[in-house]
Amino acid sequence: MYRALSLVGPVAYACAGARPGNVAAAPPRPASLITQEAIAASGAKTAWDALKRTVPYVHLRENRGRPARITRRGPASIYLDDQVRLMVDNVRVYDVQLLDQIPASDIVTIELLSGLEATTRYGATSTAGLIIIRTKTGSQ
Repeated sequence: MYRALSLVGPVAYACAGARPGNVAAAPPRPASLITQEAIAASGAKTAWDALKRTVPYVHLRENRGRPARITRRGPASIYLDDQVRLMVDNVRVYDVQLLDQIPASDIVTIELLSGLEATTRYGATSTAGLIIIRTKTGSQ
């Protein structure tokens, strides 16, 4: 008995009892990395502004002009808390308003991990994805 697997491009067929590795699968998407040069070219003044101008696939929500929430674009997960997690210099940040206090010129890189990559590296609470910001002061 054969069942069709949905892949991008041509349709692949695999036996229900096939061994792993016999079916060609799409490689995982690498993490998005935004460099210091890209942040400077965007004209961002703060870390929040840098996220708004450079990071794809997320919604940055504001309340009265202040950072309020980071969520991913697209369908929501089955979890009620679908907020994208945030780390600055390897420290989990719960209050996104902190990003208004970090100058964009201090950021070395911004890395965006998908939900799969984030849960693999940081655990099941990161199903919506993870944004990792590395600053000049944190890398010393």
